[in-house]
Amino acid sequence: MILRRFTTALKQQNWTTILIEFVLLVGGVFLGIQAANWNEQRAEDAKAQAYLARIRVNLEADLLSIERREILWRQVIAYGKGAIRYAETGELVEGSAWKTVLAFYQASQLWQWVTSDSTYQEMRSGGELGLIRDQRLRDALSQNYLENGSGTAYLFMMQPEYRRIVRGLTPSVVADHIWAKCWQQPRPAEQYLLDCDAPISEVEAQAVLAGYMKEPGLLKELRFWVANQGVAVAAIGNYKPILRDMLARETS
Repeated sequence: MILRRFTTALKQQNWTTILIEFVLLVGGVFLGIQAANWNEQRAEDAKAQAYLARIRVNLEADLLSIERREILWRQVIAYGKGAIRYAETGELVEGSAWKTVLAFYQASQLWQWVTSDSTYQEMRSGGELGLIRDQRLRDALSQNYLENGSGTAYLFMMQPEYRRIVRGLTPSVVADHIWAKCWQQPRPAEQYLLDCDAPISEVEAQAVLAGYMKEPGLLKELRFWVANQGVAVAAIGNYKPILRDMLARETS
């Protein structure tokens, strides 16, 4: 309608009407563009908030999984050091052949860890990282998921040779008992190593230890695995302040 009136005014050379209609025309186009931009911005803001909410869930999951692995990995290290002490000095764990067998077996436990990066990778592959307008948060996410993850992943995903050796030397009655009574996984994201009574006599446990000591590569591989777990605990602990800082920035 405005365009029709503007055309009619041009034919009649009604300059006042022409000016008014021109301003109305330009103003209408401008407001239309602004409204479209505003709607687009609202849609982007809504998408950004949805992504940030999902990233928050990922970060919280990472923080919790790290804290749980620190507990289990430290248990593995403690069991491993007890087993190493016996192999090097003959000192039984708490004076018990059974507890020493348990130490050797529990030292082979592993709980691999990978970061929960599904949302970040989805945004990255879709070219939507720019929706996170906080540059420091965006850089921190990149460092956490790309640089840190790739630099230390081998520590958290290692399958130790010691695990294969000691489990191959452990009698089934002992292994079955440990899985039934000395280990617990109440949920997929939880895992605990427990103290437990012996399924065999001290004489039988001593015979199992003798079998361990006859394996030439066992002690070397055990030392390596305990050392690796120590490095993994230290490395994964460095993630916690980074995750907490990102969670604080995400909610600020």
